[in-house]
Amino acid sequence: MSTAFSRGVRRPLVAVAIAGSLSLALAGCNPGTPVADVPADFAGEQVRIIVPAEAGGSMDAMARQVQPFIADALGATVVVENMASGGAIIGTQYVLDNGGDCLTILTTNTPHLNMSYLVNDVQFTLDDFAPIAGVTVEPGLIRVRNDAPWQTLQELVDDALERPGEITFSVSDLASSNYIGLVQIMEATGAEFKVIGYDGGGPARKALLSGEVDATHAGVFNTLSAAGETRALGVQEVENRWSEQTDGAPTVNEALGIDVPAQSSHPSMVASAECAETHPERYQLLVDALADSVGNADYLATLKDLGEDGRADYLSPDELGDLLQRAEDEITALLEENPDIFTGGN
Repeated sequence: MSTAFSRGVRRPLVAVAIAGSLSLALAGCNPGTPVADVPADFAGEQVRIIVPAEAGGSMDAMARQVQPFIADALGATVVVENMASGGAIIGTQYVLDNGGDCLTILTTNTPHLNMSYLVNDVQFTLDDFAPIAGVTVEPGLIRVRNDAPWQTLQELVDDALERPGEITFSVSDLASSNYIGLVQIMEATGAEFKVIGYDGGGPARKALLSGEVDATHAGVFNTLSAAGETRALGVQEVENRWSEQTDGAPTVNEALGIDVPAQSSHPSMVASAECAETHPERYQLLVDALADSVGNADYLATLKDLGEDGRADYLSPDELGDLLQRAEDEITALLEENPDIFTGGN
C-alpha cells in the first residue's frame, strides 16, 4: 500500500538510530550526593512546568488543570510555560539543561517522549529522564465537522478507498499515537489518507474546524471544545469508556470490522535524571505531590465540572516507566518495517 503523507510547514524531522533503553524507573535511579546549597524541600521556591507545545493541547490542559494542586502539595509557586516549536524537542532539551535542581520539570506524553529520541537527531535518550507520574489519558478519537458527508467511519473509509490520498487528516504531530493509529487503520483497511502533522493538538484541532483538513485523529478530551461543531466517528480503544464525551461512538474495530491496537496517549510529567540522582529528596517530593494531586477530590471534581470525568489516570513512576518501554517497543517495530514512516516517507 502506498500512503500519502504531509509534514505541513511546522517542522522537519530527521531519522536517527534507535538509542537508549528504559533503565530510568524509580528503582533504577542511583541518587548521588546532593549539592549543599540546594534545600531538600520546595518552600519558597518557584517550580516551572515546561509544556513543549502550543497552548490548547492535551499536555497543556493537563498541566494547567493540575497546577494549583501541585503548588499546594509542594508549598511552592508553580508556573506553566509553553515552549513550542521543534516538535517538543526545544522544551524537552531546556528541561534537561535547566532541571538539575528539580525546579524545572517537563510535561510530556506517550509515545511523544519516545519519539523525540527515536525519530529525531538529538543528544538525549530516555535514560536522561526520571518519570514522576502519568496524570491523564487521551483516548484516540476520529472527528469530522458536522457538515462532513460521512455519517459513519465506514463511509469515510469507503470514500478513501475510492479517492486514495484525497481525504486529509490532522494529527498533533506525525510523531504521535494519533498518527500511529491512522497508519494502523490504513494498513488494516487499504485506505489511503493524507495525514498532516501540526505542532500540537490545539493547531490540529483548529485545522479541522477551519476546513483546512477533513478529519482529525486526536484525543477525546482534547477535542471536547470542538464537540459542538463536530461529530465523533470512532474511538481507537478496546472499548468506549467515554461515551458521554463521544456521543456513544463505536470503537474503530467495531465500526470497521477490523482488529487494530488501542491508541491512547498519556500526558505525564518527568524530571531530568540529574534531578533524581543529585536531589533524591526533592525528586521524591515531586513524585508524592503528583500522586496527591491526581487523587485530590477537588481536582477530580474540577474535571467532572468540565465534563471531563474519566480523564484522570494516575500512573506511578514504575507504571509510567513500563508504559514508556512498551511504547518504545511498538515504535521500534514500526521503524524496523519502514525507517521513514515518521518523516513522510513511504
